[in-house]
Amino acid sequence: MSRCGPHGSTDNGPPVTNARASEHVYVSTLPGLEPALESECAALGWKPRRAEGGVELEGPTGLHQEANLRLRTASRVLLRLGVFRANDEDVLVRGLRGLELSRIWDRRSPPRMSVTLKRSGVPGADVVMDAAAEAWGVESVARAGPLDEEGGPGLTLLVRVEGDVFTVSADTSGEPLHRRGYRQEISRAPLRETLAAGILTLAGYDGTEPLVDPMCGSGTFLVEGAWMSMKRAPGLMHGFAFESFPGFDANGWAERKARAESEALAAPRGALHGFDINAGSLGTARRNARRAGVTLSLERKDVKTLTAPPGGPGLLVANPPYGKRVGEGEDLPALYRAMGETLRKGFTGWRAALLVPEDTGLVKALNLPEARSLPVRNGGLRCKLLLTEALTPHR
Repeated sequence: MSRCGPHGSTDNGPPVTNARASEHVYVSTLPGLEPALESECAALGWKPRRAEGGVELEGPTGLHQEANLRLRTASRVLLRLGVFRANDEDVLVRGLRGLELSRIWDRRSPPRMSVTLKRSGVPGADVVMDAAAEAWGVESVARAGPLDEEGGPGLTLLVRVEGDVFTVSADTSGEPLHRRGYRQEISRAPLRETLAAGILTLAGYDGTEPLVDPMCGSGTFLVEGAWMSMKRAPGLMHGFAFESFPGFDANGWAERKARAESEALAAPRGALHGFDINAGSLGTARRNARRAGVTLSLERKDVKTLTAPPGGPGLLVANPPYGKRVGEGEDLPALYRAMGETLRKGFTGWRAALLVPEDTGLVKALNLPEARSLPVRNGGLRCKLLLTEALTPHR
């Protein structure tokens, strides 16, 4: 990108698009959970448009707050600030200067910035950051770290450059949305809360049927299922970056939270049962559930001898191990074969949702040929979500 391109001295570029009467937000999610996020948004009465890695929404002022508060499968909510074209640095500076930032930036300290370049003539992210510093009259703009791991109060701007189109957004979430606030302890195979909620959504869990996790670990599936069953908004225990914006209306936010609190039921509508062979994991699950304000039925049992609790059929959901656990003393194919037999014999009529590795040998060991498979990722690992209809014994 040259300082003075062929139109640098005369072309001011198209005006920045920045609707004030409504909000345009982009909501990201984990790979594979886009359909679950889309379903969630539609259930809330919104009209999502599928986008790469998430969905886009438009709505009244405060939509970004509602999305942070209520979406279970969302990873992060970005507030669109403007979209403009720039073919040289002069036009880029003017485009950045034209953004309306007064409601999100108090100018006391420079914002952090993350720049993504895609098929762009911009030679590097530093060019965009230097242009931003010039446009806003600050000494420098700090580079933001990976937003999946970081976040917090203050302003973080995200700039996506595709060709000569610049899309500028503000992070409204801060700390990643999978950190609900209740899981202060984790088991040896932690599962993100957003992934757990997404799997339950993709499996068609409606909150009224029994839910069983035969290898519950720290209880993430069960707590997320309980909150879904109670219609409890997942963001009630979370703090958000937008709370530090200068245009933040604390009273309005308190009213939103109070409204969401009033909609929550006192107890789950369906029974939730967790089992694990490890007593320590059950203790962790019990304490996490207590912090989340839910009561779970937890028992120490081996998946190889497990049978369905009374009150079914319902949904069985599990995240079995992908590698040999310390002290497990058995190979994974044998464990997966045993789990498949448990499903067939002990959970006839139940549906199953199993998050498994891409290892075809382990999938074959489950012996669930009728299961449909969806690609998902767990902690960066390529996995499969196996979904079955009502299970039947082998003929």
